[in-house]
Amino acid sequence: LLYKKPLLKYNFNFHSTSIMVALTKSTTQFLAWTASKGIETPLDLNERSDGSRYTTAKVDLDNTSDILQIPISACITSDSLDGLAERLAYERKLESKSEFAPYMDVLPTLEGGDNPYLATLPRFWESKRLERVADSGQLERRMMNDERKDLDQWALACVDSRANFLGDGRYAMTPYLDMINHDASIQTRARIEEDKGFAGSGDILQLQSGKNYAKGSEVFISYGNLSNLDTLVDYGFVSDTNPCNTETIAVRMMGQQPFTLTVYPDGSVDAGSKATLRYNLATPEELEIFSTIEKGTGLGILAKPLSDRNELDVQSFIASTIDEALFETKAGAAETKDDALINMYLSARQKQFELAIERITHKFPGIEY
Repeated sequence: LLYKKPLLKYNFNFHSTSIMVALTKSTTQFLAWTASKGIETPLDLNERSDGSRYTTAKVDLDNTSDILQIPISACITSDSLDGLAERLAYERKLESKSEFAPYMDVLPTLEGGDNPYLATLPRFWESKRLERVADSGQLERRMMNDERKDLDQWALACVDSRANFLGDGRYAMTPYLDMINHDASIQTRARIEEDKGFAGSGDILQLQSGKNYAKGSEVFISYGNLSNLDTLVDYGFVSDTNPCNTETIAVRMMGQQPFTLTVYPDGSVDAGSKATLRYNLATPEELEIFSTIEKGTGLGILAKPLSDRNELDVQSFIASTIDEALFETKAGAAETKDDALINMYLSARQKQFELAIERITHKFPGIEY
């Protein structure tokens, strides 16, 4: 109810092996600023030598504990993501005159330095590196769809990687919340406590991680049900054990509308693709049934196999399509062992495709593809 977009986004690889270091001056000033803004948390903010940040529990926490309380007045807000990017760019231009200057100073940059480096995001990669991503154009299509040349690119990258939806029509850049790392297995809960008036500080965003944590352990939240493509594009990391990962393949058949085939983590294929293929590969006789049923209910029949012959053709087509994409992905993974991020992205895609083909061949022994 509270979030339309993923809870938040953060743009570094949470599997970082860099060691913890002393807090930088800008981070220390940021923490003092959060206290002055009424932000309360039982978490410590830590930094690693690569500039990335993470949080740990100051005390033992159970799965009902609030891990963050943030006045909405401490957030940068707007009615749209574009508006939020424009507002962020404006606050940056104000420099030290901005009310949010200490927060701006710890946001990631394009230049590197003490803050996480936005150039790790694919949108800022050199073309030679992008060309090594052998995913049948999946990453390229996503980046083209997300591209906004009319907005400040630094601000847009920050918003894409960190903004959350407040549930009242507004989007927000929420200090501190955007420094907690991601774990897809956690059921994060959030709510807004409305201001009761009197001496209150306004509406408060409250966050529960949904997991027990021992004192000193790293605390995580879930950014949402994100695929590896989502996390790569907006955060610059992927996981080889992502329970929410989906892989897609653009399908084009002669004389038919193109569609996207989706492979889920368990190797199953989306129902929409199977329904489309059942129709596209049906014989005239198999299609006659559509003229004998009530108007508006015909597509429902495509949720199940039309015939043994038709279903075998459908599964053979799916297996062949996935196998072709698998060949490209497998070759790409073998050629990118020197690039850990791309290699993990392609290896996870390869593993999911292999699982899909194994699933089909187990159900349809001897199927040709």
